[in-house]
Amino acid sequence: MGPAMACVEGDIRGDVVIAEHDAGPTPQNETATFHLLGAGWLRSVVVTKLGGDNDQTYVTLEADGKDVFSTSFANLKNPMMQLNTPYIVANVKSAGNIDRLTLWYSPEVKFRGMLLVRVSVKEDGVQGVRMRMTMNKPAPHEHAAGQPSGILATLPAFK
Repeated sequence: MGPAMACVEGDIRGDVVIAEHDAGPTPQNETATFHLLGAGWLRSVVVTKLGGDNDQTYVTLEADGKDVFSTSFANLKNPMMQLNTPYIVANVKSAGNIDRLTLWYSPEVKFRGMLLVRVSVKEDGVQGVRMRMTMNKPAPHEHAAGQPSGILATLPAFK
């Protein structure tokens, strides 16, 4: 009898991936979005905003259709609203008219189908919005729940 094969649903991670999206100028009451389809582990999200008159631009992170985090640049500019723990960092750093909102997670946020960053602009003068996500791909054996992959998919039970 040969070795038994099993799919481990643990924390085995694949390659690091950095995905970026430049939404450009975003008028007041418009929303810029960045969708990633697939599975993986999210490490960080950085949203850079150029310009704006009152920092009422809101950032929402969703994993598999569920809200993970939602805040505004104005909220995180307040030092009392910033987070800096071993598990999550959420802050805004500013230089001139450039504001950079950072969300960082440890352990990473696992997603199985879709990751979404939504930037809702509620202020005038936003000349640019750029979004960057750092994540790990699933390991080669990983698959969406209930879906066979790799050598297991060739076995008669999975056909």
